Amino acid sequence: MSFEGFLEVTFNRKFINLMNDNITRNFSGWWAILFIIISFNLIPIPFAIAVSFLGDSVYQNPVSVEMNYLGEVVMHPIADNLTSIFSMIALVLFIIWRMNVRNIPLSSLGSLEIKRKDLFFGLIFLAGFIVLEEIYMMLLEIQMPEGFITFMLSDPIILGLISVVIIAPLAEEFLFRGFLYSQLSRTALGGWGAIILTSFIWTIIHFQYELLILVVLFIFGLFLGYIRFAYNSLGLPIALHAVNNLFAFFMAYYFF
Repeated sequence: MSFEGFLEVTFNRKFINLMNDNITRNFSGWWAILFIIISFNLIPIPFAIAVSFLGDSVYQNPVSVEMNYLGEVVMHPIADNLTSIFSMIALVLFIIWRMNVRNIPLSSLGSLEIKRKDLFFGLIFLAGFIVLEEIYMMLLEIQMPEGFITFMLSDPIILGLISVVIIAPLAEEFLFRGFLYSQLSRTALGGWGAIILTSFIWTIIHFQYELLILVVLFIFGLFLGYIRFAYNSLGLPIALHAVNNLFAFFMAYYFF
């Protein structure tokens, strides 16, 4: 091969590699689901180990929580909340990194801008949902697990507040109504199919609740998914999820 031919081959290879680097490589539907489930369950492990090195002080005030099919599980407010907070932040950063590697733009997750008008109507619909939820719970005489409420309100209560009102809405909406919805909506499922499936998977991760409560969570997931779909917004579902959790925290604190 001549020197000119060698240069041409080298240039073509570099050009092809450059073009491939700029191609967006979305996840397949099934791989996106497995990716979220595996990451959601594995990433907290090293943080739980790291927190254990903080000493016995993080394991004070243990609380026995009824975990539905798992039975009673002993939880530690400080250790478990710290693990949850740091692992969820790490999980979000990990997903962002994987999206960057695949050249998937963050804009595909939906806008973070929240318009006042949209927030106003969103809060009205959320208030209506909460009222119907309370009627449903009252008619069927459903009670939130006492152990879980005790865990959420245990000292230091600031950790429970951060975990429930800030971290959970941010991380869960980013993962489910953001990343997972954006990948599934590109498949044959379309927007509505993605809303239903992401809501179902999101409901499953709350396995600590009984079936009748999971029904409410699934419907709430559909509501948040519709908001994401209708407004092309991720910021609005995050805000409404946070308000819902803040209301639940407030009710538990003052009326439990």
